[in-house]
Amino acid sequence: MMKRPLWLGVGMVAGVVGTLWAEQRVRRTVDQAVAKLTPSHMANEAASSVRQFGDRVRAAVDAGREERDRREAELWDELDGRRPSPPVAAGPDRHPVRARHAARGPVRSPARGTLRAR
Repeated sequence: MMKRPLWLGVGMVAGVVGTLWAEQRVRRTVDQAVAKLTPSHMANEAASSVRQFGDRVRAAVDAGREERDRREAELWDELDGRRPSPPVAAGPDRHPVRARHAARGPVRSPARGTLRAR
């Protein structure tokens, strides 16, 4: 006769423990989701994403420049070793044409009448 009350008690304990465990698990998941949706966390994630994107763009540009220089040297080697003198580096912007335009100073924009850099 003790079998039924024993299994009833075991079932009730298992139900209570399972319910408490599930509630704790759901509460922990909701707390984590809420923490990820705070403005400061979202701002940090956005800043990190922008930094990573900038790093990828810089790496791609650097790889493109290296490949351009390699291919240019290869083409000059094909032309019997004739090679022009390297352009003079002008400040942070090493492009010689842009450096010449920057040296001229600001230009008046015809549409707005404002000054802008070349």
